[in-house]
Amino acid sequence: MKKDNLLQTLGLPHHSEKVYLTLLEKGEKSLSDLAKITGLYRPAIYRLMPDLLQANLVSVVKKGKRILYVAESPQLLSVLAKEQATDLQAVLPEYMNLFLNRTRRPKFTLYQGKEGIKSVFEYLISTAKKEERIFRYESPRNYKDNKNYYPDIYRQRAGQKGDMDKYVITNEETDVQRSARLNRLSKRIPKSYDSFNYNITHLICGDKVVFIDFDTETAILIEAPRFAEFQKKIFQLFFRKL
Repeated sequence: MKKDNLLQTLGLPHHSEKVYLTLLEKGEKSLSDLAKITGLYRPAIYRLMPDLLQANLVSVVKKGKRILYVAESPQLLSVLAKEQATDLQAVLPEYMNLFLNRTRRPKFTLYQGKEGIKSVFEYLISTAKKEERIFRYESPRNYKDNKNYYPDIYRQRAGQKGDMDKYVITNEETDVQRSARLNRLSKRIPKSYDSFNYNITHLICGDKVVFIDFDTETAILIEAPRFAEFQKKIFQLFFRKL
């Protein structure tokens, strides 16, 4: 750390170090003397003095009618540093709470168009860990049409030879079209309950939640660990009940 930045780092005003170092090197001086030596204006030095005096780095000496200032030992800088460290420890928990609350807030991203939907699939899969699980609700009107939105990385990692297991809740029409060789478990919502053909897909993977509306070619990505864990729990409960 450069010495001309030290006092400012410890919370003292700009130019405090210039005044303090001058007093250390030259001995006791008046405001007029300090102005001539440092090149600072007297009012600026006058405004600095209360902070230097409060920090006990400078003392006042009276010689007749003259008021002089003298530098105290630099050892007092360690006291100032310790006081700052104590202040920091006092406010650090509050700052950490602000930071953690910010990082826990969900991040929302909107994707549009066919390429936008492909992009959200790519992002979801490329950021997933090896052997990550995908939980997926889907309600396609035409399964073959929706497959056209899958990027290659989705087919590779979530397909037959991929490293990701896939759990799917879908409608009867789509379930019968699926290949039994895919590395996924699929359960269907029976027609007797609902046709379930809204043409919307909902995916949960890692700390991400995605909603895709194929009718409007719009996708919403939510990045939030708590949201994702909540959605996984609901999916697993529902999956076991089907």
